[in-house]
Amino acid sequence: MARVVFFSFDYDDVFRVNQVRNSGRFVGEDRSGFRDKAEYEQVKRQGDRAISNWIRRQMHGCSVTCVLIGEHTHKSKWVHFEIEESIANGMGLLGLYIHRLFKPGASSYAWVAPHNPLEDHRMPPRGSLDGLWPDRASDRFETHTWQPANPGIRLFRHNDLGAWVEEAADRAGR
Repeated sequence: MARVVFFSFDYDDVFRVNQVRNSGRFVGEDRSGFRDKAEYEQVKRQGDRAISNWIRRQMHGCSVTCVLIGEHTHKSKWVHFEIEESIANGMGLLGLYIHRLFKPGASSYAWVAPHNPLEDHRMPPRGSLDGLWPDRASDRFETHTWQPANPGIRLFRHNDLGAWVEEAADRAGR
């Protein structure tokens, strides 16, 4: 079953985000959850309330939120808002490190993974004892690293976004 995925990211990482987007692993780009920069800029001028309402509309009908994690993603209040909305709506979450992808102006690839914003959010209890030790979102949902394209290297489950999305949906009970 095809899933509709909402992609959460910091706009400073848009070059890396577009490498994931243009990887050819998506069907129906218009439903893939990638935000249009021009539309976002227009909404942004209307203030925080307009942005939060716009994000909620973008997320409507999605079953999984994929957080594309770059160097400053954890500092974005809108990424944190999107994670909280995902948790509140029972959506699956998937972290995806994109720090190894090429970025213009960067002197080299970043090999150390940046802070995972899923570590900053708590999940609601699942059972009677679960409330005593609440899970972080990063404990309940997986985070993977998107690997740069290299035709000379074959990895098992290399950039297997479809399987990762299904796993996140299953973990959320969707």
